[in-house]
Amino acid sequence: MIKRITDPEELKKAVNDLHVLFETEDESFAHVLGLKHSKETIINSFSNAKILAFDVFVWGNKEGDNYDALGIFINDKSIKFGVNILSEFLWLSKNPKAGFKILKEATKLAREKNISYVSLSTVENHPLSERNEKFYEKLGFVKDSTTFIGKL
Repeated sequence: MIKRITDPEELKKAVNDLHVLFETEDESFAHVLGLKHSKETIINSFSNAKILAFDVFVWGNKEGDNYDALGIFINDKSIKFGVNILSEFLWLSKNPKAGFKILKEATKLAREKNISYVSLSTVENHPLSERNEKFYEKLGFVKDSTTFIGKL
């Protein structure tokens, strides 16, 4: 069942559950240059009821006692473009139906808050990256930019 997470303790549980499901994947083919998701900093940065109510929007899918999908979106008050963009921060799912439902909830919220844009990403190093890009395009999203990173 998809639900919006506004309680910091529930966020902690969801992030920990997804960390267990994706730990091997994060090691093998997530971000380049050894970058891995940090459950500690995600939890510490977003575990605030006010932040979870106004600027960071989280949905999770809980099956039984554990979460199997999580989407974290940030209300980016873009100085660059002068508009608000609902930007995907983290979107992980071991349940494809739940993953899509999370996106539907995020776009629904964006419309309710009069946010005109939604930004999604895919990790280039992941084996499903190309499939994800095609899926986003099928939904009407267009590729805007490519990001490069280097270790100093």
